[in-house]
Amino acid sequence: MRRVVTGETSDGKSYVVSDGEAATADVGTMDLDLLWRNDTAPPLPALTTVSTEVSFPPPGGVWVITWTIPAGTTGEDPADIVQSTGERPGFHSTDSVDVNVVLSGEVVLELDDGEVGLRAGDLVVVNGSRHAWQNRSSEPVRVLSTIVGGTRTP
Repeated sequence: MRRVVTGETSDGKSYVVSDGEAATADVGTMDLDLLWRNDTAPPLPALTTVSTEVSFPPPGGVWVITWTIPAGTTGEDPADIVQSTGERPGFHSTDSVDVNVVLSGEVVLELDDGEVGLRAGDLVVVNGSRHAWQNRSSEPVRVLSTIVGGTRTP
C-alpha cells in the first residue's frame, strides 16, 4: 500500500514528509502493512455509542469515519467544524492526526508546498498540517478516516 505522510515546518508550512510503499512485517502466514502507530493506550472497554455531534475528537480521542466529496468540488466546511485559514477554499488544519484511506475515486490533497494525487487504495497521514481536499474528477470520492485528537505544541 502506498503511504503518504504530511508534516509541518517550524514556521507552520505543511509539506510531504514521505511518499512511498508502507513498511511491511512478516508475521507467520500474515503480512502486516505498518501504516501508523501511536503507543498510548485508550481506556477499555471503549464506549459503544456514537454521538451525532460533528466536531473533532479532543486530545486522545479517536474517531473512525467515512466521508465523500462530490465530483468537481472542494471539501469545504460550511459548518466551520475545522479551522479554515481563509486563504483558499477548504484550506484548514485540525489538532489531530488523521489517517485517511481512499476507498473509491480520486482526490488531490493540497498543501502549502505542493499537492499529492491520491486514488483508491492510497493512504495519507495528515499530522495536523494545513491542507485542503480537491475532487477534480467526474466521480465522487469516498474516504475512510481514523482521527486521533492531539495537542498542538508551539
